[in-house]
Amino acid sequence: MKKINLILYLTLLSMVLLGCQQESETSNPKKPYSSEEAIENGDIVNLHGEISNLDKFENFIENVESGTKDEIRITMYTIEGDPIFYNLNYDGNKIQYTYDNSQDGYAGSGKGIESTSCSNIKSRNTENGIEYHLSECSSEIGNTFTFEFQNQEN
Repeated sequence: MKKINLILYLTLLSMVLLGCQQESETSNPKKPYSSEEAIENGDIVNLHGEISNLDKFENFIENVESGTKDEIRITMYTIEGDPIFYNLNYDGNKIQYTYDNSQDGYAGSGKGIESTSCSNIKSRNTENGIEYHLSECSSEIGNTFTFEFQNQEN
């Protein structure tokens, strides 16, 4: 009889502890990378056309043109609020580009992280402002990078 009581007690205790653990996990889900956090971390943030830390992008372009090593992360947000990361690391010769949509809940089977190496970043004037894109990349993933911002009116 004592064995049965001990087994029941241990089973009940296990169920209670398991329940507490599951409640803790659901009450503290993984916090998404917010635009406020991204801005604070120094990311160049494109939140549906509103760009923060644009000066960091402009400095990156100047550094590429002068051959000075630099790296930046551009974080763009989907309509649902999920971040997509565009990392550019210039080593003085090539730009290592990494595209990361692993936190995009709607990316489907194309979700993941991909990288390529590109020789240059080019700009062109558009109706809305200036658009930047990578050129001479070692893979097609380089074509996924475009960054456009509106000209600042005086």
